Amino acid sequence: MSGAVDLYLYLERDSPLHRLHPVTKIALIAGACVLGLLLARPPHLLAAGALFLGLTALAGALGNLWRVRVFFALTTVASIALWTLVGRGPTPLVLWMTREGLAAGITAALRIDLFLAAGVLYLSIARNEESIAGLRRLGLPYPLCFAFSTALRLAPTLVGTGWAVKEAQQARGLDPDRGTPLARLRNHVPLLVPTFLSTIRMTHHLAMSLEARGFGANRRRTSLLVYRFGRLDALALAGVAAAVFAAALLRGA
Repeated sequence: MSGAVDLYLYLERDSPLHRLHPVTKIALIAGACVLGLLLARPPHLLAAGALFLGLTALAGALGNLWRVRVFFALTTVASIALWTLVGRGPTPLVLWMTREGLAAGITAALRIDLFLAAGVLYLSIARNEESIAGLRRLGLPYPLCFAFSTALRLAPTLVGTGWAVKEAQQARGLDPDRGTPLARLRNHVPLLVPTFLSTIRMTHHLAMSLEARGFGANRRRTSLLVYRFGRLDALALAGVAAAVFAAALLRGA
């Protein structure tokens, strides 16, 4: 299962973003979501995307963006195509499609790409332990924080299990990537059953391990990791607040 380890996006770096407090890191991705919801024009969304691209470069995580380039491409094409087909407006483009629908598709694609870029940045600079610590500092109950952290941890494991099942089937003579696109889709269907069975078995073992260790018996929890706010966190939070304020002004203009 060496391939499962490579699916994790976290990078061991000593960048300024890695040294931020967990709450500040959560504020960064929350700020990106707010920016995506407030900004409604492609130039403004492109500027916000360039900002997070620069932050990703500062964290040394541009390679992670390249690893998920397929998701960016799929969401961009799907958003533009969907909104162009169903969007309405007074300016005709081709057949029943309008320029307003195309503009709405471009805006939606840029907004989703901004969300994805912020998520990749967060996963590149925050460990699971930091996610739990940040959510706990925000007042969320520990079981909810643990469930969120477990979801982040199990998602790459699930993909890695799927790759392992695929390689096992290829060793037995089944090539899921052979044939037409429809044939490839049919060939991948049998891979779902062992993948989900393995995942269910893994989650069952996790539940038994938690029960054996008395998960939830003691509500007062301690941690070996101690995080403190610093000047860098204050600057980062001020930058997020300024960006959100500017986006609100641009939306109202």
